[in-house]
Amino acid sequence: MAKQTAHELYDQRRQDIARVMDWIELELDKHKTNAKSDPKNWGYAGDLGHVREKLIETLAFLSNSDPQEIEAMLSECR
Repeated sequence: MAKQTAHELYDQRRQDIARVMDWIELELDKHKTNAKSDPKNWGYAGDLGHVREKLIETLAFLSNSDPQEIEAMLSECR
């Protein structure tokens, strides 16, 4: 069995990430449905705060940016 190359591993991980991102979208849809059924529950907003923080951290890592820069850009988009 041949060793996996760096390029092959990169492609595999890139595909995994794309699948996880699709899966996140599905889970966000379910989460929204649950939040709508219990609109006074602040826990759902807290859940998304945690997810948002981790996604900003991931984007900052990939783009070699500061998380505060990303926060500022998000604020400008509102």
